[in-house]
Amino acid sequence: MSVLLALTIKLFIGALLGLIISTTGVGGGVLVLPVLTYLFGMDALSAVATANLLSMLMKISSTGMHFRMGNISFKRSMAILAVMLPSTLIASYGITFLASVEAWHSYVQLAINILIVLAIAMSLFIFYKRLHQPEHLANQSIPEQATSISRFIIPGTCAGIIIGATGVGGGVVMLPLLIRYAGMNIKQAIGTSVFVTMLLSGASALAYGQSGYTDVHLALVLSIGSIFSIPLAKYLLNKWSDTTFQYITLGFILCSAVTMLYRLFVPV
Repeated sequence: MSVLLALTIKLFIGALLGLIISTTGVGGGVLVLPVLTYLFGMDALSAVATANLLSMLMKISSTGMHFRMGNISFKRSMAILAVMLPSTLIASYGITFLASVEAWHSYVQLAINILIVLAIAMSLFIFYKRLHQPEHLANQSIPEQATSISRFIIPGTCAGIIIGATGVGGGVVMLPLLIRYAGMNIKQAIGTSVFVTMLLSGASALAYGQSGYTDVHLALVLSIGSIFSIPLAKYLLNKWSDTTFQYITLGFILCSAVTMLYRLFVPV
């Protein structure tokens, strides 16, 4: 395969991933991990590391948009980041440390694959629930007792571990957590989720990158490809209903769960 053809294929894949993420709001980890695993032959550690970096790169433009729309409170976002960042870094550095021990490397790979399957399954459940009960999130008011960030500490810490260990959960999992435990409305939750997980994914990718697991070149190429999909995404959003995109993405998440489950029992 020529270099030009290989680059074109990577850009096309990046554009397709960007199109799905832009039109549905589903976090990239759910869709990216199977792509990195099967199309690019990565092991679990490299896939998680590269998926985190790619997630960060793809969310930069979205973060700027939400800041301009006033959906992100910098002060509250920093408080949420303070809750989640330690557990994300502990998970990322802990996994790379354990993987550096030759006797444990294969077990770490297996554990990550299991965690990825569980995280994708959880994302599938949450996404399915959001699809069939959208009014629950859209109409939920901010409870008075939810104004304190202390309610977010435990669920936020758990979400940070999931992001650091698997790269999954940035959007689908964070959204209901921010609404329920951080007292945000739907627009604030979406904006804050994009901003905070952009920083968390970057920190996790840095932790993995220090051990040589992150494929920076591939992440950059795929992220550039995602930019090309923006005009098409805007066009389709005007032509197709949100429900159509939601069902299409539900199918993608289900395929992700099946393919990662297959990898768990039939290693490639």
